[in-house]
This record gives sequence, structure tokens and C-alpha cells, in this order.
Amino acid sequence: MPRSRFDRLRPRLAGLAVLSLTATACVWPVPLPGDPVPTIDSIADWSAADATVTLTITTTDLDADRVWVFPAGLGAPAIGDDEAPFEIEVPAEQIPPGAATVLVLAERNGTWIAENEPVPDVRCNGHVALCTRPYDTVRTVTTHNAMSNSTDGWFGPNHHLDVPGQLAAGVRGLMLDTYRAGDLNGFGQVQVPGVDPDTPYLCHTFCSLGSQPLVEGLAEIRAFLDAEPGAVVTLILESYLSGPLTEGAFDAAGLTAEAYVHGGGAWPTLGELIDADTRLIVLTDDSADPAHPWLMNVWTHAFETHFSNSVPGDFSCVDNRGAPTNDLFILNHFLTDLFGAPELAEQVNHNPFLLDRIEECEAFHSTAATFVTVDFTSIGDVHTAVATLNGL
Repeated sequence: MPRSRFDRLRPRLAGLAVLSLTATACVWPVPLPGDPVPTIDSIADWSAADATVTLTITTTDLDADRVWVFPAGLGAPAIGDDEAPFEIEVPAEQIPPGAATVLVLAERNGTWIAENEPVPDVRCNGHVALCTRPYDTVRTVTTHNAMSNSTDGWFGPNHHLDVPGQLAAGVRGLMLDTYRAGDLNGFGQVQVPGVDPDTPYLCHTFCSLGSQPLVEGLAEIRAFLDAEPGAVVTLILESYLSGPLTEGAFDAAGLTAEAYVHGGGAWPTLGELIDADTRLIVLTDDSADPAHPWLMNVWTHAFETHFSNSVPGDFSCVDNRGAPTNDLFILNHFLTDLFGAPELAEQVNHNPFLLDRIEECEAFHSTAATFVTVDFTSIGDVHTAVATLNGL
């Protein structure tokens, strides 16, 4: 079988391949002093829904008649185009995880340019395989009382990691409790004295045990979404705020425009949520309000298992709040003895116990556990268990 032009020239490019690892751009043959140095420019467009990256490639000072893209380097398979304007679609699965560039070659009449061209993040919640899966079929590591953590000094915390640390570790579901500063706690005391009573806060029952202004907490989530364009995050709110106070905090944090509104029917894929820039799903135990359609009532869309468990034997797959026919399944998997505790998480966060319970409850309800909710995600195997069930 006749060899392609690239195959015939591959031996000549051995040196160029070495150079391309250490330089931004390489040209062969090397231009003479004073000659223009050809360059490559590209524009990368990522379609998360299709799990592809399309590179539109142009060259300067070389009227190229052929370009190749090597998603995984020169020694790996290439995708070529010999008709300008050069537009090459690369399946995201061919780009190595964590890669920030791909190798592009352009050629005309024996003159070659090689450059490492930038590409965007091509993973949905960390994995290309999740891009084409509907939101309600993807299992998500979720943190119970996510705001309550020892890093920020909360009393009786539910986690070692703060919310930014949880998100960085792969958590994509956050259960958060929101309170009004001027409301009274169970002892008749003002929750957060000395501030505007309408200020919204993250607390758990008693703000004196730990608190954070809601706007500040939401700003941390905003910063994460900005830094991770392939992330889809769900918030499940136990809310003691009015709709306007909640919306005001989300507006101040710059999150309202990115909140998804589910109009019924099939849920979009993670890729479709990312492409539409609606990467935040907000579920709340408040009643639905047409004035705030993105604040979606959790029990309209989800159901849960019981959350009050003291010992592993208390766990059950029987549903608690929400109709089991709802699309989203909250599997509560944490123990409480007045407060959460690391030693309680040690009892239930490890495989095979954790994985077996998820599989048992999924079989019981014939649906995926959309939110696997635990305390102390840094203890045990929740990330491994969820990845296993997602087929990753």
C-alpha cells in the first residue's frame, strides 16, 4: 500500500518532534537570518454536548496546504485536513486528561511548522464519558451540611475540608442550610447579633456554633465555577430565608444567571448544561415561586432515604420525603449522634459497605442514586464508589 506524504516524511520529523517538546514553535528547515518565521494560530471551540474540540487553524508566512493535529503527541494518531480554511474536529476522549495543548503541524513544499496550541478543558465533572449522560443518571458525591467544617472552625463539624476544598476534591453536590441573621434560634437568641437582621447566613441550627455570610459562601462556589468550566454543581438548600433574600445573595455572588431552570421532561446532559452555561442546579425545600424559577422545589424533583440514623443498622432504602417516582434520588448515608463525627464516618464511608448499600438502594428503587450524601468525604471511599458506579 502506498505510504501517505506524512508517512514518507515522518523520519525527517524525528528531530522536529524533539524540538517541539521544548519550544513553543519549530520550523524545518530552519529559516535563514532575516527570513520571516512562519507561525500557527488556532481557535479552539469545545462542544461539551458532543464531547469534541474543533480547532480552526491558520498559518502566517506559510501558505500551508496541509495541517495535522496530534491530540496525544507526534507518536500518536493524527487528524489531518488538506483544504483551507483548516478546521479539525478532535474527539475529546483522544486528548489526554489534564492536557492544556495539542501538537499542530502545518506543511507546504517541504517546509514544516510545529506548535503546541492551547485547548480548553474537555471533561464534564472530570470525565469525558459524563458529557453525554443525562444529569439525573450521573451519581454525584454530595456533602451533608457542606458548610460545617473544621477548617473554618465550626463546632461539631460535618467535614474536615471547607467548601472550596470539597469542590477541589471532586464533590459536586452541596447540602447547605441558610438562615436570616435576625431570626431567633431554639433558645430565643438572635442568630447573628450585631448585623443587619436581613443578612443571610450559612449556619446549622445555631449560628453561634459556626456561620458564614451566604454571599461569601456563594462567592467561593462562583470562583470554583469560573476556574472549572467543565464543572456542574448542585446545591440542595434547607432554607429559612425568603425567596427575595435568597435571590439577592445569589445575585450578589453572580450566580443567578448561571442557575438552571428545569421545565419538565427529560433532564439535559451534563454537556448540554455546560454548553448552555447553566452549570448550577439549585434545589430548595421552599415552595416553588414563579418569581424565582431557578429556585426549584427539591421534593418536586427528588426523593430521599431517611436521614436520621445513629448506627449502621439504622440504614434503610425506604423512601422518606419526596415521591419515589421523582427523577432525582438523594441517598442519605451518614450517621448522627447529636453531631456528625469522624469516627461515625469511619464506620460507614468505606467499601464494601458503602458500595453495597448504594447498589442495594439503587436496586430497591430501580434508579441511580443521583446524590450520594455523606459526612467527611475525606474519610473512606465515597469518590471511588461513585466513580465505580458511573463506570469510570
